[in-house]
Amino acid sequence: MLTGSFYTGLSGLQSNATALNVVGNNLANINTTGFKRSQANFAQIMSNTIRGISGAGNPLQVGLGVQTSEVVAKFEQGSIQTTGIKTHLAIQGEGFFQVNVNGTNAYTRAGTFGFDEEGFLVAATGGNVQGFVGTDANGNLDIGAGIQNIQIDLGQAAPPRATDLVRFITNLSAEAVLNDSYPTTIEVFDSKGVSHQLNMTFTKTANTGEWSYQFAFNGDAAVITGGGNGTGGGTVTFDNTGELLSIDGTNINTAGIPTVPSPEPTITIASADIPSGAADLNITWNALEAPNDPTSQPASSFVTNFGNINSTGTLFQNGFGSGILQDIDFDQDGTMIGFFDNGLSLELARVAVATFNNRQGLKQIDGSFYLPTAASGPASIDGEGTGGRGSIIASSLESSNVDIAEEFTSLIIHQRGYQSNSRTITTVDQLLQEALNLKR
Repeated sequence: MLTGSFYTGLSGLQSNATALNVVGNNLANINTTGFKRSQANFAQIMSNTIRGISGAGNPLQVGLGVQTSEVVAKFEQGSIQTTGIKTHLAIQGEGFFQVNVNGTNAYTRAGTFGFDEEGFLVAATGGNVQGFVGTDANGNLDIGAGIQNIQIDLGQAAPPRATDLVRFITNLSAEAVLNDSYPTTIEVFDSKGVSHQLNMTFTKTANTGEWSYQFAFNGDAAVITGGGNGTGGGTVTFDNTGELLSIDGTNINTAGIPTVPSPEPTITIASADIPSGAADLNITWNALEAPNDPTSQPASSFVTNFGNINSTGTLFQNGFGSGILQDIDFDQDGTMIGFFDNGLSLELARVAVATFNNRQGLKQIDGSFYLPTAASGPASIDGEGTGGRGSIIASSLESSNVDIAEEFTSLIIHQRGYQSNSRTITTVDQLLQEALNLKR
């Protein structure tokens, strides 16, 4: 029986030594970005039954020691620290960044990212950060394109967009007399991104509350078609309160609701009349502001007929020329925003966030990475804020969640456990020595 006690004490030494190793690793990584502390848990080894259950009394059993049942990672949230570096990212809540390391997808909470010489977003410990890259036909981030390595090229050009809508917030003087005119000009872009001047001139007619309008392209009205009169012009009328009543003879509201189809005119400049040889320009004059409920509320107008002052406030058009990427930043949801020298900002990519059904089943490897296992299940990947995923905080890093006080307390407990089991072994050794001395 005494020799069996050696192994009981030995199991205690081994288990507590493992626990001390876990605590030491936690303390060693107290300043490791995104590190999650671990905890060693013990379980009793099956007891030796000296006397079985016979119904005549309770079973007589002697324990055979202890074993380390698991070393489990504790995924409590670490504190978020601002770094001021744009490519540093932290996850507040559930999830992991996906990084491709030598062809294998690994996962990490350490968002110490930066760009390499080829423009790939990479982790400090190696590997390409992955996410959703590129835009769809509407200029929105294309989530359906799948997960890819995130790469940008500072200096890349953004494609232009031709103007197809213009808006003038304009007031025409209610005291204007016949043939008084008021011109205004806005910059528009063709399909090649070349800018042009679109001119619009209002002229007071002889009719009460009526003005004519005429568009011109780079000062030339002859190249314009469309509008109410087919040559880029038409008329607008105002009611006795100065609000827009009709465009080209069509009331903007019918029975108190917006007219369908809208009377807003569209003008056309043919490709042959555009100096750059770009495609035809078809531009709608957005004169009406749609109500919140178009089925019951009337439309209002961006053009009015108040007071004695001609004025134009905000000008708007939806085209833009080509631009060169100058800088990037990350939005609160992990979307990479590119800033171009033409004033345009576009979504370039979004960092993917992965979750697992059992994150405790992940296998830790070097570089603060985790690999999925059969126990963890496969990664479920999407953008931030979906499927229980946390939010991404830009220009920040998540600190280690190691608590020094807790680790030092565990250190003392496991130290005492190791010492106590060593005393068991030395005591059994002394008793065996006494048994050997019986023969003397």
